[in-house]
Amino acid sequence: MPCNLAVSITKAAVTEAHLVALLTPEVIQPLIEAYLRQPGVGVAGERRSVERQGDAMAVTVGNVTMTIREGRVETQATQGYDGRAKELTDGISALVAGIADALFAQQIRAALAPFGTVAAQQVTVDNDGVSQVVTMLTMTIM
Repeated sequence: MPCNLAVSITKAAVTEAHLVALLTPEVIQPLIEAYLRQPGVGVAGERRSVERQGDAMAVTVGNVTMTIREGRVETQATQGYDGRAKELTDGISALVAGIADALFAQQIRAALAPFGTVAAQQVTVDNDGVSQVVTMLTMTIM
């Protein structure tokens, strides 16, 4: 009896250079702006801006300035704002990583689409002892 079901679990290794190439300022700027508008990210009356600086993005929230270049977030903060700087840096870093994951999954999904129906969902996996949210693609071959 022929089998029409195949299961494959693969831990994809993607080069950092490939992911960084997906994180263009045009792609990440509107997403960072939307993130900064979320309740709880900024404090009322706090200055928030996202500006392109060549191949980097400068993000300012109150007394914290972050530079996003090649998928990395570097932070400068006025003395006394270290906790706030860490909180913002962690949030923006997670957002940038999530954007890269989503964009890569989109590329893979588009490449698989001619062969069947491809569905995507976010799942949490154990990656060598570290919980990590990833995009799981499921393809049904017709």
